[in-house]
Amino acid sequence: MIRTPWRPLGRAVAVAASLAVLVLGVAVPAQARPLEEPQNEEHCVVLLGDAADTVVCAASIAAAVQEFTAQTGYSVSESDDEVGPLVVYSLARLYVDAGYGGSSYLFTRSTACNGVTLSGVPDLSVVGINDAVSSFLTYGTCTVRLYADTGYGGATYGYTTSQSSLPTFNDVATAARAR
Repeated sequence: MIRTPWRPLGRAVAVAASLAVLVLGVAVPAQARPLEEPQNEEHCVVLLGDAADTVVCAASIAAAVQEFTAQTGYSVSESDDEVGPLVVYSLARLYVDAGYGGSSYLFTRSTACNGVTLSGVPDLSVVGINDAVSSFLTYGTCTVRLYADTGYGGATYGYTTSQSSLPTFNDVATAARAR
């Protein structure tokens, strides 16, 4: 066996590294851990005012609207100008992330906003976004008010049009109304 001057040094480094792991509790992973799965987004269309507040959800906004139309027979309008017996009007889309990102919940009804008629969800936990609203879009002439308590109680934010962030009301809303 041929000895080289670096071999004892190599052993000394290996021994020192092993001791450091034992003494300091530094763990060296045997293999890379898998990254956490990203959370899947869910996009829903909610028809307010029917017997059960129909809720249809899918993995994308387009798929949710398409599935909603397939299940209910109603087409979803983002404009107050479209009319017809099988049209529902978009009031507002609530998002769980600021900047209109993440999962979303589109609230619709059979009449367009007129500034007077109120429609909403008194308990956002029913549609899975209680204390999770971080931005919202409004459609047509609609304005939205968010409430800190169920049943449209507590502190409020709005009536206002689209908001890309809610600095003073982020993840606070437990009820929402549009008019």
